[in-house]
Amino acid sequence: MESLKLISLRFKNFKGLKAFEMEPDGKDMEIKGENGTGKTTIFDGLTWLFFGKDSAGKSDFQLKPVDEHGNEIHNLDTEVEGVFSFKDKNTTLLKRFQEKWVKTHGKVTKEFTGHTIKHFIDDVPVKKKEYEAFISDIVDAEIFKLVTSPLEFNKLHWTDRRRILIEMCGDVSDQDIINSDSKLAKLKNILGDLSIEKLKKKIKAKQTDINKELELIPARIDEVTLSIKEIEPPINPEKKEEVKTILSGHEEKLRLLRSNEAASQKRVQVNEIKNNILKTKSKAYDLKDANLKPIREDVADLETRERETEKQIVDLEYTIQQDRDRNEKTEAALTKLRERFTAEQQKEVNTKTQCPACGQDLPEDEVEEAIEKFNQAKAEALKNNNAEGKKLKQGFDERQADIEKSMKSIVGLKESLKNIDESIKTKKDELKTAAKRPNESVDTTSLEKEQQVLESEIKDLESGTEDQEKEIEIRIEATKAIIKEHNKLDAEFKASETGRERIFELEEKETSLAAEYERLESELFMIDKFIVKKVKLLEDKINSKFKLATFRLFETQINSGINEACDTLYNGISFNDSLNSASKTNVGLDIINALSEYYGFQSVLFIDNKESINELIKTDAQVITLSVTKDKELTIA
Repeated sequence: MESLKLISLRFKNFKGLKAFEMEPDGKDMEIKGENGTGKTTIFDGLTWLFFGKDSAGKSDFQLKPVDEHGNEIHNLDTEVEGVFSFKDKNTTLLKRFQEKWVKTHGKVTKEFTGHTIKHFIDDVPVKKKEYEAFISDIVDAEIFKLVTSPLEFNKLHWTDRRRILIEMCGDVSDQDIINSDSKLAKLKNILGDLSIEKLKKKIKAKQTDINKELELIPARIDEVTLSIKEIEPPINPEKKEEVKTILSGHEEKLRLLRSNEAASQKRVQVNEIKNNILKTKSKAYDLKDANLKPIREDVADLETRERETEKQIVDLEYTIQQDRDRNEKTEAALTKLRERFTAEQQKEVNTKTQCPACGQDLPEDEVEEAIEKFNQAKAEALKNNNAEGKKLKQGFDERQADIEKSMKSIVGLKESLKNIDESIKTKKDELKTAAKRPNESVDTTSLEKEQQVLESEIKDLESGTEDQEKEIEIRIEATKAIIKEHNKLDAEFKASETGRERIFELEEKETSLAAEYERLESELFMIDKFIVKKVKLLEDKINSKFKLATFRLFETQINSGINEACDTLYNGISFNDSLNSASKTNVGLDIINALSEYYGFQSVLFIDNKESINELIKTDAQVITLSVTKDKELTIA
């Protein structure tokens, strides 16, 4: 186990301590003094030196000295310096809280602009991050708090206390607990992939939803009950059919009156005449359209020829441009060939007959052979140059001929295009003129007169039945009103019956929901039983690690439900309720011993109010006790 020992601790202008130094040299020490002399300040200084906070965990506490009016005293440096033994090595830590005074332009005196904190490790100034990293390598801030103060563990929220205890002693798996009791066997199927905690939340959420529905059902039943009307059943089906038969009879009579046979025949004749008039007028229109069709076809043919001719011109112009581009490149190539030919012609044989190395005359046969080879190579180069030039010139001339031919074709095509455009204009003018000509005259006078005569005859036939029709229409409306009233009563009766059925459904649902709620309640009871068993095993496992402290990990509610908790007890008395300060201190030491063993880290620890404690339990840690006495100043015993 790693152990942190306090060798010495020095204060300068820290809170109420103007100058104070203690040197326990890694051993236990007792510090005495009246209340207000600075005992707690010593512990605050240690925690500020390590973590920048006081012993209560506040980082914004008043660490500078103040005057009798509570105002900060300026021009003082605040320092806490400690020497600590860790891993067989002494390390000096120093924090200096300094004021910043700056002289601005145009002002005589310096102005106070704030504070800065300087950090030192073994008298070497370091940056804040480097200092914090050094402390972090020694111990985590939360662990340090837990192993330096006997009261710190029980200041934590119960969920954090419970978490730490389970981390120390190990949890008990849900499956092991279920397997240990046959009465919990059903819980395995209910759980599925959920944890006990999630299952409990799920069940309670379902119960909440069920309660909401159960609360709404009575109001829904009342609402439906108020909508139900107590009415007699409507007339029997036979009576309803009898009324419908009477209505059908009236409607048939009206139909017969309106379908006067003579009038019907004349209406057929009128429709036939109307159709003949339309056909006659349509025939004249079709004849005119037939005369225009050949002209439209001529225009379409000419426009097709126009598009084709324009395309031929574009294609030829593109080909001409391609040939011109190639001839331009050919001319450049021919120029280079001519230059190369001239250069080759101007080459002369080397007439020197002496060896350039030794200066002796070369043999005559070697000189002649060299001259012959030179002349042959020159003749071959000129021949090849000439052949390549002819080939290029031939291609140039052929393309030039094609260009001239295409240009002549374009002239002809453009002339043809001009003639086609004129023909199109002529044909379109002809089409406009023909379209403006009136249709051939059509004589429908006799048909229209015949239509007028028939319509007059129909009117005379219909006027004689108007009074009879009106009388039957009145009877029809009266019969329909009887049927409508019956349908209304029938609908109200059916609505009432539907309402009664709805009330029955709601009552059945209420019973079903109540049964479901009870089933969920039984599952909760089983979960509570599971938690009791689990917590009992956990309590036994955890409590075995401590000598004085015991822990209660669940509470039984008034309704017999089980709530998870984490209360620290000593002889059955709760730590945070009625336990006296001496017992709290010893129980806290017991917890620190176990935590130090678990974390593998032991620190110097501070115990306040030592004067109220007869005897401290044994601990291997270095202990600094703080006692209230009548000493006016801090005294080290």
